Amino acid sequence: MFEKLFAERGLSLDRLRVLVEVHDAGSIAQAAPGDLIRQSQYSRQLREISEFFGCEVARRRGKLLKLSPQGARLAELARAQLRALEDFRSECREESIDYTIAAGDSLIHWFVIPKLGALVSEFGDKARFVTVNLRTNEIVQQLCDGRVDFGVIRKDALTDGLKSASLGTLAYAGVVPAALFGGPARAAKQKIGLVDVLGGALPLAAQMADGQFTQRLREVAAKVGVEMKPALVCQSFPQTLAAVRSGGFAAVLPAIALRDMERGSFVEANAPELGKLKRDLVLAWNPRTEQVRPNARKLADRLRAALKL
Repeated sequence: MFEKLFAERGLSLDRLRVLVEVHDAGSIAQAAPGDLIRQSQYSRQLREISEFFGCEVARRRGKLLKLSPQGARLAELARAQLRALEDFRSECREESIDYTIAAGDSLIHWFVIPKLGALVSEFGDKARFVTVNLRTNEIVQQLCDGRVDFGVIRKDALTDGLKSASLGTLAYAGVVPAALFGGPARAAKQKIGLVDVLGGALPLAAQMADGQFTQRLREVAAKVGVEMKPALVCQSFPQTLAAVRSGGFAAVLPAIALRDMERGSFVEANAPELGKLKRDLVLAWNPRTEQVRPNARKLADRLRAALKL
């Protein structure tokens, strides 16, 4: 059995690990930055893998040595096998197995982490959860090549080959802190609309790192006849929430963020126009994950139940 794989030398777990490292880093230079000796070792090991399989697993592109399409495919196969072996070792030693859940920063804060407590108690020492903050396109790529196990992404970002389960719709709200009106009592008497939030009458904090969200928000502002000019530009919604909680800025936030604000500390704008920003969310995973990782199928079922909006 497997005579062809063992008829020649050149294949080893260490060489396959190097292949996966180079794939994830993007090139040998990025996998071993500033370490010329290690880069030379990696280059030799990739050459030995090429000789063993009879194909070019890496090729030079300019000054960088990157994996070829065949090398990238082999790296995905190797990752799955190495992960399965590592999981088996953990099972035998009764150690926790890590499962990675990727999402945007705001979803991790307000959506994923608050729901994981029940799963921790259910799976006990058999599973440990690792959350990773990534952009949507990065999540999709890392689901496809097996670097993350599960991802929470927009439904319209799904690609062929991934399995998914609907989680619901993420809505957005215009929010003004009561402090900008002189306190909760005065704020309770205010009726504000989206023009007040986006039009410059109030200092605006805006999350501008998400290109799609920013473009849609600008379109919404134009629809209500104002030009959005933030007084504070933030890199994430948790930062934007912090700006609102400081009492100095209005903002447009995911509706789930309002759970972290005290009742009476803010006024929610009458803003039906924000319906344009709604996003359908899904839990996505690679079907190969179910095949090679213990409890992955059961965990997928539990996650899609726990993460319902």
